[in-house]
Amino acid sequence: MSSLLHQALLQIPRETLWIADENSRVLLQPGFQFDGDLLTNRWDIAELAQGKVSRSFFSDFHLEELDRKYRRIIYSVSKEKAVVHHVIDQAPRFLGEGGELVLLGEKQSGIKSYAVKAAEHLSGTKQLQKHGNEYVSTNRVAHPRAIEPTGEADYPHLRSLPELGNLFSKPGLFGWNKIDKGSALLAQQFTTELPEDGAHVVDLGCGYGYLSAQLAPLGNFHFAATDNNAAALLACRKNFHTLGIPGVVLPSDAGDELESGAADLVLCNPPFHQGFQVEGDLTDRFLQHSARILKSTGMALFVVNEFIPLAKKGPRYYSEVQLVNKERGFCVYRLRP
Repeated sequence: MSSLLHQALLQIPRETLWIADENSRVLLQPGFQFDGDLLTNRWDIAELAQGKVSRSFFSDFHLEELDRKYRRIIYSVSKEKAVVHHVIDQAPRFLGEGGELVLLGEKQSGIKSYAVKAAEHLSGTKQLQKHGNEYVSTNRVAHPRAIEPTGEADYPHLRSLPELGNLFSKPGLFGWNKIDKGSALLAQQFTTELPEDGAHVVDLGCGYGYLSAQLAPLGNFHFAATDNNAAALLACRKNFHTLGIPGVVLPSDAGDELESGAADLVLCNPPFHQGFQVEGDLTDRFLQHSARILKSTGMALFVVNEFIPLAKKGPRYYSEVQLVNKERGFCVYRLRP
């Protein structure tokens, strides 16, 4: 996909907006240059893009903040369907008549279905080209007009969900409308692994802030919650404010920008997917940074799917790695420096 995406970006780059999800990371290597604008909801992508693109924007795909229109919008489709639908819905406003929305994706990404939706929404005909296992859908804005959205009309808005105990969440965030079973299992350990009052707690890969919300009522702690995803940061900030949780919510890639040796407790349910791919190195990155930010007397609690070999990976960064619970396909580990 990287070569196909690169070819697309070479065409009229100064009038092109590149919407970059995690699938685009592979291109942003030393020596890469793109004269157009880049918009991403991933903090690591925004940071990698600095100095490699004309302008880089980090948000939950708020296209209205870009202050201009484009001749082309290029988008390697995301794993989250709600995000793809939102981009398709917004594209006509920022292209204008004759502008092109170019979607790229492999067969399993749903690209064929998105090509149909884009053609309907932009009042054109489906243009889909196959390149091996990859597809390019080029959709020209024929007659800009009001049309029913392909996805949820209120995508940008946070909503309080009873199934989350009235925590706020939104589409665009993985598992946005459910309590993750692994996180729930980790939260069960709080009664036996409770830190002392005044402890500095880091919620690493916080999502909408479920783990912090479960721990906060049990004592007087100061929280730092971090995530790579713009939608997660919006939801977590809202929940911290609503619940009165003391602390900050910060963008970060696996905690790489957090202060070393400052945390008494790290909570983490690390992701193991990078876009459509399973990415084993993600667990190592979360382990490495969690060990770095902990005090020598601190402790980390991790929950992972049982097929993630954390018991083997953990000793590279921690002197103590102990399995404390295993249920329903998840394992909770206590780690100490």
